[in-house]
Amino acid sequence: MTSFLSVAHSRALRRLSLFAVGASAILVLSIPHLTNGYARLLAFTMLVNITLALSYDVMGGLLGYLHLGHGLFFGIGGYAAALALGRGFHISFSLLLAAVVGVSVAYASSWPLFRFRAEVFALVTLGLLYLAERLSTSLATWTGGAAGLSLPPDPASPWTQPSAWVLTLVVVLGHYVIRRSRLGMELIMIRESEEMAESVGININRVKRRAFLLSAAPAALMGGIYAREISFLVPSDAFGLDHSLGPVIMCLLLRPGTTWGPLVAAVGLTAIQDILWTTMPRLHLSLYGALLIGLGMMHTCRRSGG
Repeated sequence: MTSFLSVAHSRALRRLSLFAVGASAILVLSIPHLTNGYARLLAFTMLVNITLALSYDVMGGLLGYLHLGHGLFFGIGGYAAALALGRGFHISFSLLLAAVVGVSVAYASSWPLFRFRAEVFALVTLGLLYLAERLSTSLATWTGGAAGLSLPPDPASPWTQPSAWVLTLVVVLGHYVIRRSRLGMELIMIRESEEMAESVGININRVKRRAFLLSAAPAALMGGIYAREISFLVPSDAFGLDHSLGPVIMCLLLRPGTTWGPLVAAVGLTAIQDILWTTMPRLHLSLYGALLIGLGMMHTCRRSGG
C-alpha cells in the first residue's frame, strides 16, 4: 500500500511538472502577440528563474554543494554579451562569447575552489560574487560603472524571448538526462560519501569540475539573453543576490536533485516575487531570508531525526 501511494505521488508530481512546463511554453509562445510589456517581462523572469534553478541544482542538488555565487556566471555572461553587442557583434556571437567566458571563469576558479571543504566553498563563492560586483563597478570604462551600461536598439531583440524559451527547454531536458547518466550517479555518490566514491575509482575533482562547468554555462547564456532583453545592465543587478539566493531557494524548496522540484519551485516563486514587487517592492529579499531560515531549520530537523 505504501509503495502504491509512493508511485502515485511520484506520478502526480511528474504530471504537475509537465503541466508547469506546458503552461510556461504556451505563455512564452503567446508573448509576441501580446502588447502588455509587463506580461512579457513576467514570462521572461520565469524562464530566467527556471534556468538558474535547474543549472544550480547540478551543484546544489545532485552534488550537494551549497553554491552561493551562482549569479557570478549570470553577471559575467551578461556583461560579456553586452560588451560584444555594444560593439556591433551579432546576437549569436555575443551569446557564444557569454558562454565561453562564463565557462572559462568557472574552469579557472574550479581549481582552487574544490580544494576547500563544502562549507568554505559556499562562503568563497559568495565572496567571488561580491568581488565581481566591485570590479564591474570600478571598471567604469568598460562596464559603465554604477551608472550602468546601455545597449543600442537591436532589430533582433524580439527573438530574445524564443531564445530564452529554447535555452530553458534545453536546460530542463539536459538536467533530466544528467540525473540518469553516469555523471549524475557519480555526483550522487560523491554527495552521499566522498570517501566511498573515491574508493570505487571515481575521480572526485574531475567530476566536480564537470558539474561546475555544466552549471555555469546555462547561467552565462541566460545572462547574455537577459542583457539583450533588458538592454541595460548595472553591477547590482547583474551580480545581485536575486540571481544567487533565488536559485538556492528554488533548489531546496521542494526536492533538490530532481528535475521537477526546482522547476515547479521556480514557477511558484516567480509568482510570489511578482506579487511582492507590485505590492511591497522592498520585501522580496526579506522573503529570501525568511525562506532560507525556514529551509535551514527543516534541514537541521531532518538530520537530527526530529
